Amino acid sequence: MKDKIKTHRVVTFLTREELEFLDKLKKDMMFSTGAHISCSQILKDLAELLVKTNMSAIGIKDNAALEKKMAEALAKLYPRQIKQ
Repeated sequence: MKDKIKTHRVVTFLTREELEFLDKLKKDMMFSTGAHISCSQILKDLAELLVKTNMSAIGIKDNAALEKKMAEALAKLYPRQIKQ
């Protein structure tokens, strides 16, 4: 029997604009391919992308520094696709 992956529930608070962006992604995907995705799955996939970057949080003091570090990490993973 395959081992089940343990998951944990995370509660997050998003601004209206952030939630509208996630909803737009869901709608675009549904109307273009017919596939459905949840906001939770989108956030999970974003976290998995950051895991692939091996990003370190050492030295990060505020949200602006975190955003910059994440953008740099993703740019290294996808150098031609992300503009900062």
